[in-house]
Amino acid sequence: MKMSNHDHTKQFQALAPGPPRIFTPQTSTAVSRPKKSSTACLACKAAKRKCSGPDAPCKACRANNTECHFDPTRDLRRKVAVKRAIHELANYKDLLESLVKTIRSDDQGKCERVMGLIRGNASYTELAHAVGCPSMTFGDPQELSNASKLAIAEYGDTPVEVADPKRRPSDPSTIPSSPEESQPIKASQWPSVSPYARVTLESLCDIPLFEVPAKPWTKVTDNDYLVSHLVSLYFTWDHPCSQFLDQGIFLKHMRLGKQNSEFCTPLLVNSLLSMASAHSDSPDVLSAPEDAFSRGQNFFSEAQRLWEAEDLENDGRELPQLQALLLMCCVFKCLGRLRKSWMMLSQANQLARDIGLTDTPAESETKMSPEMRRVRAVTSWGLFNLSSQMSIELPRAAPVAYPTCEVERCGNEDVNWTPYPRSNKITCDTKPARLPQVREGLAQVAQILVDVKTLVSDKHHRRASSTELWGKANGPFERLTDWLQQWPGVAEIQNDPVPQVLLLRIKCLQAIVRLFEILKDHPQAEYSQKAQYYQVTSLVETARCLRIHRQKYGLKHIPTEMVDATHTGLCILAYQLDHGDEAKQAFIELCQFGMALSQRFKPTADVIRAIRKRALNQSLRLPSEAIEIFDGPEQWNGIEP
Repeated sequence: MKMSNHDHTKQFQALAPGPPRIFTPQTSTAVSRPKKSSTACLACKAAKRKCSGPDAPCKACRANNTECHFDPTRDLRRKVAVKRAIHELANYKDLLESLVKTIRSDDQGKCERVMGLIRGNASYTELAHAVGCPSMTFGDPQELSNASKLAIAEYGDTPVEVADPKRRPSDPSTIPSSPEESQPIKASQWPSVSPYARVTLESLCDIPLFEVPAKPWTKVTDNDYLVSHLVSLYFTWDHPCSQFLDQGIFLKHMRLGKQNSEFCTPLLVNSLLSMASAHSDSPDVLSAPEDAFSRGQNFFSEAQRLWEAEDLENDGRELPQLQALLLMCCVFKCLGRLRKSWMMLSQANQLARDIGLTDTPAESETKMSPEMRRVRAVTSWGLFNLSSQMSIELPRAAPVAYPTCEVERCGNEDVNWTPYPRSNKITCDTKPARLPQVREGLAQVAQILVDVKTLVSDKHHRRASSTELWGKANGPFERLTDWLQQWPGVAEIQNDPVPQVLLLRIKCLQAIVRLFEILKDHPQAEYSQKAQYYQVTSLVETARCLRIHRQKYGLKHIPTEMVDATHTGLCILAYQLDHGDEAKQAFIELCQFGMALSQRFKPTADVIRAIRKRALNQSLRLPSEAIEIFDGPEQWNGIEP
């Protein structure tokens, strides 16, 4: 039946509003299900009875007057269980490697002591101490109980999340369920970072020391976790040893996220992230997949772009620009691009003069805020320390900008220092960072290096004979030896070490090595042999400091300031092995550091490669322990003489 035209135009009447609904409050009480505890105590599990759950003691144990202990790590669904499993496996792996190296070594006395402990049914902890393995615990019930409680308090007693399709690939908690889900690893001539690097203790349970935002500081990533992770790495391993900026003030302004800050800029942040990437194993810091030497290059390229686009005229933010130049100088140095590093340092010194860091404090400085005066002082001394050091290391040295303010103006406030990431340990000791003392010690060594640089210049321009140079070297040498006696020695540092205090002593020892590098080619054999003696003695003590770092913190995270000490020691001791067992053991220790650093820094890899080639040419005879550290004799076949 068709509709008529009248039907098309017919208007329907509006519906009348219904009666208002009256919501009456619920008078009945909702019945909630009893909360089910997914963690039972050990006594209830043994008796196969219901448990009321944490905290101890549970109701059943109170009623039966039995001991009540909870071990959530037995629940394999939970992060704390994964954390404990990785912790224990990593400990056993480190112990096995240290044990094998001890058995392979020529130290028969040490081997006999270790075998005696094994036959005497010694604990794993005692064995680890005997073979020089980093301090750890193996199955200690009290330690594991405390660690489990701490882990639950920090990370929560929640099951491990799996198979979340919405999670980004760069999320540290993303774990492939099988090897087939990951991309195959391609062979590369450089050290590679495996895609499985995410499946680590840090990636599962890591909490950065400092939480900072990625935006608006960098366009490379919007991952707040990754940026916080890198910032925490920098302030743990590099900042205490260089101190180009003030940690508290920088973090405060970075968290505020204001781009017009006079203490934090995108240029400075990207430079810092690039420097910190050398310490990270995350594939997200690689610019070239699986190429370990491409760490942080994306951040560095962004920093270079921002530097070229910066307008320094009346910008008001020259100080963070200066700090960024110092960081970029260090990045170029780690890449082995010394000419570029020198250019960045020269620009930093020029900018320091432009903003008055090297001039007599003007009256206008009194109008600055306390924060600005403090940061200016910290930066000026950081620039002076780096310039003094590089003025000897590089063939073309930037002019040293001597600060006009006293180092005490940098402040006496200290911060707490914690090894980050936590590596194989669940609990970590927090110690004073000793930043003011390290800053003062570095300043004293840098002032002596100015005099050493004068000797380098005199020798280069032939303004003094070898005998005259030797006489002039007595002053700096006495000042350096006095410094070593006034500051904590190796035995004192070993009781409570932090990397920056170890590095402080290494810096002074390196200054002695550099000093006698000028004098070792003296035409008289007596002077030449004496110079070599002082170099070897200093490098032996340097190796002792490095050994303390290895035993306490391992070789996964090493301050970049220790790279030069490792290079110098390897190149000198490789030809001074006939100076005795101490020189030999020092060289072996440096080889361990060299192999660890060669996975992150190409200059170190080149040094190791050069030593291998000389040994293959039989122009250099290395100890068997060093050959084993260099991945075994079978790995040398691919090196062309």
